[in-house]
Amino acid sequence: MRILSGAGQDVEKEMIRQKIIPILHKMPHLLRLAIAVIFVQLLFWLLIKPAVIGTPSPGFETIDGYDYAEARLKEPTFAAVDSAKFAAIDDMPAWHCCETGYRAFRYSFELDEVPEKGLGLSPHVRADNFSIYVNGNFIAGTGRLELPDHTYDGLYRKTYHIPVDAVNKGANQVTFIMVRDGIPYFDYFAPILGEYSHIQSNMAHTEFLTEGYSYALIAAIAMVALFSFIFFLISGRDYGALWLFLLAVALAGISHYYVWTDPPFGGQARFAYFCALTLFANFAWFGWANAWSRDRIRWIMPLAFLVFVCALFAVVYCLYNLPIGAGYDRAGEVLFYTGIAFSGATGARLIWNFRDLREDRYLEAAIALLLVSLLALQVITEMTDALNMGYASRTQPFLIIGIAIAFFARRVTLFRTSAQINDLLQAQLDERTGELAVAHDREKRLVRQQALDEERQRIMRDMHDGLGSHLMSMMMMAKRGNGEYSDYADGLQSVIDEMRLMIDSMDSVGESLRAALTVFKKRIVPRAQEAGFAVNWSDDGTAILPQYNPRQILQVFRILQEALTNALKHSGGDTIDVTIGAAPGNPNTTQITIADNGGGIAQAASGRSGRGLRNMRARATGIEAEFDIVSSDDGTRVLLTMAGHAE
Repeated sequence: MRILSGAGQDVEKEMIRQKIIPILHKMPHLLRLAIAVIFVQLLFWLLIKPAVIGTPSPGFETIDGYDYAEARLKEPTFAAVDSAKFAAIDDMPAWHCCETGYRAFRYSFELDEVPEKGLGLSPHVRADNFSIYVNGNFIAGTGRLELPDHTYDGLYRKTYHIPVDAVNKGANQVTFIMVRDGIPYFDYFAPILGEYSHIQSNMAHTEFLTEGYSYALIAAIAMVALFSFIFFLISGRDYGALWLFLLAVALAGISHYYVWTDPPFGGQARFAYFCALTLFANFAWFGWANAWSRDRIRWIMPLAFLVFVCALFAVVYCLYNLPIGAGYDRAGEVLFYTGIAFSGATGARLIWNFRDLREDRYLEAAIALLLVSLLALQVITEMTDALNMGYASRTQPFLIIGIAIAFFARRVTLFRTSAQINDLLQAQLDERTGELAVAHDREKRLVRQQALDEERQRIMRDMHDGLGSHLMSMMMMAKRGNGEYSDYADGLQSVIDEMRLMIDSMDSVGESLRAALTVFKKRIVPRAQEAGFAVNWSDDGTAILPQYNPRQILQVFRILQEALTNALKHSGGDTIDVTIGAAPGNPNTTQITIADNGGGIAQAASGRSGRGLRNMRARATGIEAEFDIVSSDDGTRVLLTMAGHAE
């Protein structure tokens, strides 16, 4: 039992070791990821969030209003206010639905003393455009109010100055003349009113977020879009850069929507344009998350695009086919639930990427995890009707700028790393090239020395087989005393011929068979003529001669030399024909024929050749050529057939 227990403990320890060791190996990686996540979270919650997400109500002293009322106007003039029928508003904030057109909103306030610098008013109403009157005096208003060619200057949050001569000690009245087209809601909030410099200083940050901040974001996001698009074109198939470009375009369009005061379209078309941008931004966030993740899911993007198209179609249908109030509300619901769906899908896709903790793009991963947390907060606040602080919607531009910075910083790092690797590889290549050059020179010297050694061995063999055999024969005849003067003359002639062959094989003649044949012709013609023979040489130059080495060329020389010597000595004729050309029926071979007009050789016809013929046949076999001899009463023909592509 103790043996089994010990074995079980060993198995358990091994299982624990296999689980813990990989985690320990990942500790430096996880530590870097944790540091990046903590850094990004602190940066967002301590710096970015307070800067772009304010409190819902001003945290400073203001003048309270009372007697809130609103009325429908026939035209956007103060004269129409006098004849309008106002209805009291009991609770603030309030809104009016569901019609477009002109409305007036007014309230009263009390002043114990008129401030020396006058009052500051930050309009807290929502309409396409408006003008402000205080005690019947025109205070502010830009753009156009007349439908259908009105402008959208009401998008801006400004602090308007109410001069001293426009207000009274005691009761005062503020009147807003407003216009709406497309969005069927007029929204009224409690006024932000007080001493001018006090209101101006406290509202400066809010006003910057509604105007200057938007332009800065548009410029920054447009740069992200530009660089992402350029990088996508350069890289070819970096879908992360493509989706970053599409997302930047959508977010830049949304930011531009809030500062575009005079678009070429209005009403439902303008709101449909906003919905399309918002839906596409949600779709692009999901596309980026899928492309950024290590394992890109290809089939899911067509499904996401189908959701985007269906949602956009539903929005357009609601706006143009339902009553104005119901159409706006249903379109908003489609936008709301589609946004929640894309937010959840984006968060899930990013979380799935961290399932094995192998992500090493630390800064991008930290921003992605921040996006997941912000999307979760956005979904929770929207689903529970809690106060929506715009954690995701207001900070999306910062997120995409941060992602772009991390994305391009990593690409620059990779570029620098690849450049360093290229430099290292180039240095190693140069070093290796130098080593190869030295080795090549050494190899050339060895090959040259080997060639010289082989040439010496060849010359020694040729001297032994050629000169040695002839001289040995002459020496034996001299010792025996049975040689004639003609025998010694023939022997010396053979020695001279052999020496010439050896010299030719060492000269440039040995470089090609055609050059060797040219030299052979120059040698045999004078010798044959001295012996009383005429030589007819025929070579049209079209034959495909084999590429023989010097030793093989020497063997051809010896065969032809032996054939010529036999014709001169034994034929009994007076003419020798040498023909060089292609073999009959085979243009890829070369045939050299030496023929005489003598009486023939009986041994050749019967197949019983002498020693010289056996040597010629053996030499032909050694160079993979065919040797044949044909003898008749009209003379003898020696045929040497060689393959045109022999080596």
